[in-house]
Amino acid sequence: MQHHQRKVLLVGLVCLDIITVCDHYPVEDEDFRADDHYWQCGGNACNSATVLQQLGVECNLIACLPEKDPQSDYVLKHLASLGIDYNWCITHPGHQLPISTVLINKQNGTRTIIHYSKLVELTLDNFQSRVQLNQLDWIHFEGRRKNIQAIGQMMDYVRYHHQSTIKISVELEKKDQNLLHLIPKADVIFIGKDFAQANGYNNPIDCLRAYHPLAHSSAIMICPWGDYGADGIESSGNIVHADAMQLGTVIDTLAAGDTFNAATIYALRKGKPLAESISYGCQLAGIKCKQRGLIFQHIPMDD
Repeated sequence: MQHHQRKVLLVGLVCLDIITVCDHYPVEDEDFRADDHYWQCGGNACNSATVLQQLGVECNLIACLPEKDPQSDYVLKHLASLGIDYNWCITHPGHQLPISTVLINKQNGTRTIIHYSKLVELTLDNFQSRVQLNQLDWIHFEGRRKNIQAIGQMMDYVRYHHQSTIKISVELEKKDQNLLHLIPKADVIFIGKDFAQANGYNNPIDCLRAYHPLAHSSAIMICPWGDYGADGIESSGNIVHADAMQLGTVIDTLAAGDTFNAATIYALRKGKPLAESISYGCQLAGIKCKQRGLIFQHIPMDD
């Protein structure tokens, strides 16, 4: 079944990425000059919305934001410039926007992230009071370990009220086993490599076979694995694979995973098979790694 009329909602983090580009990864107590420094909008939900909107998908975003500060003004200007609807976001006076300090190593494109946030997390009441479910056909939840219980409640609320009309996807990325409680609540589950390895799995197939029985009977599960590519498991238990793009020079891997998630959701939402969908996710994530940031000069469409 293809979905085109309604919107996709991204639920999760919006933050400011403060990025420093270095010609090597620093050693402790080292003093040297950086090659570049810039601001960029960040947060898993914000990043995936940025990609989906460029693919022609109308997106809404719900996250917690400070009432007003220069950093949040910068982020909101970015969202508005892309046409991402953020009117459902919850504002909190007296808070600061979450900040990620990011070091990008020019030698290999790796990113090291130091995250800071004192902002309160989204609640079920926030979600119920703002989100208009009849405008949506897909909701993607970022599995945030600081409010796993509330995320589960939001997923239950969507399932109870719109079981047959809204697809629910969730990302398990952070190293917290409590996120496993979210698996039965989703139709599409993304298992991050870091999450899998933290729980003792050294390859995506073993991870998928271990966790897929936790999902409901028609769910699919996906595990991207860097330069290996990605594997997915269909509701039947059949495993499919997609190779990563051969990159050559890597410029910037920041938000490659969020790009993969967005591109895969885009393809699945169009009714593409799982194998084709994760292949498109790998393709777009690879293109992202060969450029700085998430604004694509040319974005291939999976038609």
